[in-house]
Amino acid sequence: MTLKDCLEIGIENNLSLQVKRKVIQKSQYGISENRARLLPQINGFANYNNNFDPPVSVTDGSSYGTPYSVTHTLQHNANTGLQLQMPLYNQTLYTSISIAKTMEDISQLSYEKAREDLIMQISKMYYLGQATVEQITLAKSNITRLEELRDIALAFFDNGMAMEVDIKRVNINLENLQVQYDNSLAILEQQLNMLKYIMDYPAEEKIALTHMNTDDISSALLTGLPESLYEIQLLNTQKQLLELQKKSINNNYIPSLNLSGSWTYSAYTDKFKNWFHAGPSNHWYRSYGLGVSLRIPIFDGLEKKQKIRQANMDIEKINIERQDLRKNLETQYLNAQNDLMNNLRNFKRQKDNYQVAEDVYAVTTELYREGIASMIEVLQDEMQMAEAQNNYVSAHYNYQVANLTLLKLTGQIGSLVE
Repeated sequence: MTLKDCLEIGIENNLSLQVKRKVIQKSQYGISENRARLLPQINGFANYNNNFDPPVSVTDGSSYGTPYSVTHTLQHNANTGLQLQMPLYNQTLYTSISIAKTMEDISQLSYEKAREDLIMQISKMYYLGQATVEQITLAKSNITRLEELRDIALAFFDNGMAMEVDIKRVNINLENLQVQYDNSLAILEQQLNMLKYIMDYPAEEKIALTHMNTDDISSALLTGLPESLYEIQLLNTQKQLLELQKKSINNNYIPSLNLSGSWTYSAYTDKFKNWFHAGPSNHWYRSYGLGVSLRIPIFDGLEKKQKIRQANMDIEKINIERQDLRKNLETQYLNAQNDLMNNLRNFKRQKDNYQVAEDVYAVTTELYREGIASMIEVLQDEMQMAEAQNNYVSAHYNYQVANLTLLKLTGQIGSLVE
């Protein structure tokens, strides 16, 4: 698999990103929920009451020649109908829709940031696996060379031209190389397992990585810190959310206007059995109408004032966090530039050292065949070459990681998937 293959699979399958996508969908439903509050709300109702001891209503009865007029309520009553409620003007609801949209923006930015972090994780693990594969390849070549050297030493020993201790020295180095080779294979298996876990790739499936291309040392464009970094966008959007929440509190000072309506049927009787007989006792009386209600906030015990103070403190706090984040990212950017240049220099030096060490080892081996150099010299040069190989592979890995960091800080890390 290429790095791009791994990134595409990881972005598609990673469980954490799937959770983030669900959060985005949920926030979209939140927008629809708030918009629905602006639509008419119609409810049906029906109820029945059995007043075992019916209440009475006492009114002034002077017009009827009595001090008081007493009206007895019938024992059984029922009503059914429809009720309508609809906001005509409510600034708090309008702001709630803006808050829901901002929450969706935050969910989307959180997803994009998590996607970038996943690209970083997969890329680092992929580069580490490539470095281990390169070390395995080099270790295998070194083992082959040492086996050839051992065969030469054995031939010299049979002809009395070398000592037995020389063969033992070669065997010791061969055994050390074999242990290093086996350890590298085990480490590679662990790294591939971790890579498959991050990608959410089936653990039982086998994968192989492309070989490390040390000729490709392209670096990120040093374009500076863009405002489009998701960390910066997240804090900016969170500030917008806090300002909208403060606005929502202020909206509680603004009057609201609502439309209401009802369509009702009511019936009354003194005996339950009369519901089932035709006549005046089970007659249903209709009533319907529309109205508007105006709500004017006057005094709430200074509750809104205290909430506004808290909102102001939250906005000041996030402004400080934005300044701190900007300075932190600028520091990271400068350090990443320095790391990239330093690691690039180290890689070029280690690559030259590795090539020189190979040449020296080849010359020393040839001199040993001619009987001029000793086995100790050959093995010393072999150890120096192996060390130069490891340094060369590590330097290339460090350069790739430094370049990854710079790609992320300049907003270019998405190019790895393109």
